[in-house]
Amino acid sequence: MLRLLPFLILPLALAACDTMPRDAAGTTDRIEASGRMRVAVMPDTPDAAPALALLADYARVHGARIAKVETHGEHALRGLEDGRIDAVVGHFAKASPWKTDIALSKAVGRAEPSDGRHPVLRIARRNGENALVLATDRLVAGSAQ
Repeated sequence: MLRLLPFLILPLALAACDTMPRDAAGTTDRIEASGRMRVAVMPDTPDAAPALALLADYARVHGARIAKVETHGEHALRGLEDGRIDAVVGHFAKASPWKTDIALSKAVGRAEPSDGRHPVLRIARRNGENALVLATDRLVAGSAQ
């Protein structure tokens, strides 16, 4: 009977993996339900188009469209933390002081700078929204190839 235990547990383990990764605060579910992905673009980001195109691809896969949120500077990142914004596009250094509060993508549309203090175009997402972070990271990586 003990030899059968792994075969009995395997279907349960596989079923649990089916929903991984998930968003802790349900961002992807909210995007699908509302049909909108709320995105803010930081001021002085004239090259935001490649990041916005990647986010539009993500939104489209989830039956949604991009809805730009007008906000200024750190208010955008606070809105991201509070869940009022789903993604922020802007120039962030890899060593940004915000990196512990938000999930920053790799550089969009260019190689990652060797200097972690050099700001480049990135997508910022809310920490814990693992499905959104993983999916958008894959889009960024795919666009670099």
